[in-house]
Amino acid sequence: MVPLLTIASFEWDYGKRGWAPYEDEAAARAAGHRAGQNPGQPTKVEVGSTDNMRLYVCPVSPGHPHTDLIQ
Repeated sequence: MVPLLTIASFEWDYGKRGWAPYEDEAAARAAGHRAGQNPGQPTKVEVGSTDNMRLYVCPVSPGHPHTDLIQ
């Protein structure tokens, strides 16, 4: 199986475990955001309880079933 797609719940985490893009540093440090506007989660897609989902496919045969992993 080879990775096909990763869906992350957050693009970045305000510097707690990662980094914020330079363009979004001010928003990352702001005390409050407009309702529903999280600069680290612009798509508002959340997998499980803020996990990541990876989809895998078989490179040998497209007929083999896909599989997934949520971490």
